[in-house]
Amino acid sequence: MGKVKLAIATMLKLTFAFCLYGLSLNVAADESPQIKADASTRHEVTLIRDRDYACTQCHKDEKETLKGSHGEESFAILKRDVNCVECHKSIGPDHREGAPQVTKYSAAQSKQGTEKVTLSFDEILQANSQCTDCHTSERLRDDSWTHDVHAKNLTCSSCHVVHGEKEAVLSFDHSTKIKMCVDCHADFNQKENKLGE
Repeated sequence: MGKVKLAIATMLKLTFAFCLYGLSLNVAADESPQIKADASTRHEVTLIRDRDYACTQCHKDEKETLKGSHGEESFAILKRDVNCVECHKSIGPDHREGAPQVTKYSAAQSKQGTEKVTLSFDEILQANSQCTDCHTSERLRDDSWTHDVHAKNLTCSSCHVVHGEKEAVLSFDHSTKIKMCVDCHADFNQKENKLGE
């Protein structure tokens, strides 16, 4: 039994010696000068997470058109990109089942003076509130008198393209804008003509 204890003690001493020897080699290797990168040679990584990824899986075309109508100008003001949730609040994975939780602008179209369905003041106010978070009434009033006249009767999307590659109404000539007015007011004018006869 004495020889076994001696053998174990010798093996432990040798293992300890090899560990110290290995450690000293490692320390010697670390003494070499390390290459340090200056700021010009470092690679910076910016992590980008697409906040609209879940939306654009189904609504593929909307991402690019949103950049067109709400791209550079909104970035200049907000200092960040606009995403889907900016306007379509409370979007959930089951929004097709519970449609009211997504603001649907296309369903909010109403045309004054026509036979088309006209929304209540509260419905119009709710639809326009998404726009007026950024497009203040003062700016809109300065841009065009039509904003004051129509604000209580029409949704913004009745005249403006929310997801357009370019905001069409801003580039229309005068005659095209008149045609837009006639689209809504034609029925109204016909009714007045019939009353006047």
